[in-house]
Formats: sequence, structure tokens, C-alpha cells
Amino acid sequence: MGDRRAAEKVFPLPAGIDWRGVVGSDADSVELKMLLAVDGEPVPTETGRRRRGARRIYLLDTPELDLCAAGVHVRVRRRGPRRYDLVVRVRDRDRVTGRRGPEEARVELDVLPGNLLRTTELRRTLDPDVVAGCFDSGDPPGCLLSGAQRRWLETLLPEGLSRALLDDLVLHGPLTTHRYRVPRSRFDVGRAFLEHCRYPSGLELRELSVKCRPADAPRAAVALARFLADHSIEVARGHRTKTALWIEEIREGVESA
Repeated sequence: MGDRRAAEKVFPLPAGIDWRGVVGSDADSVELKMLLAVDGEPVPTETGRRRRGARRIYLLDTPELDLCAAGVHVRVRRRGPRRYDLVVRVRDRDRVTGRRGPEEARVELDVLPGNLLRTTELRRTLDPDVVAGCFDSGDPPGCLLSGAQRRWLETLLPEGLSRALLDDLVLHGPLTTHRYRVPRSRFDVGRAFLEHCRYPSGLELRELSVKCRPADAPRAAVALARFLADHSIEVARGHRTKTALWIEEIREGVESA
């Protein structure tokens, strides 16, 4: 009880949703996220293990971002040399319980300062040679979708949008990120990461996140607040998700073209 009350003070959730709901949810995992000031003090997580090379993330959508407009995000990620995956995900605001999507889908609650998002995602590992066919040979990016992912996407399209648009998807991006693991000796509740993103426009973003089981979420929130305070880490004003900022940037480019 003490941890939950402390978490509510430093990591508030919207009215009507409490930490008890998060703990008792059907989610597979919880991720707590906090944006940091880009020009703030160095973060001690940077001394942790860094993932080899940069990650590059692409959005798979129509040229006009019709899927994003419907609240559906399809991401192709280069996670390392010849390591790729594709994720179809949909987010619901302020819903601790709700749709799970296909049987193979995972549900994660993204806890942000003053907000909570329920993310349902269906992921697949990609054959690097198939990815190369899209990047280098001009093969249609829609071929990267599995049958299950395509069928789910068809159910997520709003009325008026034809399934045929899934044959005309293009790759937007990339968004370049570097990810660092916080050593266990510094953060022992869940798995903590620092992610540094650089957008095509030059905009930079730093996000500190903690991934844990739903049952550990209140304790992880308290630990995150203490970590920020102990290391005098400056938090950014307001909070926008990485994807929301990226979509905004892509739309500006589409409108100015």
C-alpha cells in the first residue's frame, strides 16, 4: 500500500485509473516512461551496456499516413546486423482492460506522467533477405506483413478505407535511436533503459523507461522517481510519445512536398 501511495504522488495516473487497476490488469507487461531534458546533466545509465550499433525504425504506412490517422502503427525495426522485426500495434487511451487483438498479440500498459496507454501489438521476426528486397530492390513493403498481421490490420481499418490500401504501403523514416541498459546494480526493479532518439529533422529526445510485470509497477514507479532525484536528472517539460512526435514530423514533410 505504501509503495502505491508514493507512486501516485510522483507518477500520477488519470482520474478513474489507479495503481490497483494496473497491478490487476490482464497486461503482459508494464513500461513506465519519462522524457528527460536533452541538455540536462549526463545520465548515469550511459555507463551501462549499449546495444551494438544504432537502431533504425521505419513506419510502414500509406503516403498520407492513413493507418496512423486511424490510431494504428506499423513499425519495421533494424535491431542489429541482419536483425529485423515488424510490429503492428494499436493504442487505447486510459484503458487498463480492453481488447487483446489476435491470440498471439501482447498487451503492454505504457504509464506516462499523468497518462496511461494500453498498447496491443502483434510482432514478427523478419527474414533479412526479404527486408533487403524492400530496401534495395523495390519490392512492395506490404510483403513484410505476415498473414496474421494483415488480417488484423484489415479489421482495424476505419469504415471507408479499402483493404487494397495495404498493397500500397511505403516506408517512412528512418528514426535513429541508441539504447543503453541501466546496470542491475543501479536499478533492480524491472529492466531500465535510456533511449536517445535523433529525428530526421535533427530533433533529439531522451527517454528513461522501466519495463516490469504489472505486479511490480507501483514499486518500479517509486524506484524511477528516486533514481531521477538521486542523480539530479532534469525531466523534460510535458510529455509526448516518440511516435507522436515522429508522425508529426512526417506529416509536416508530406504537407510541404
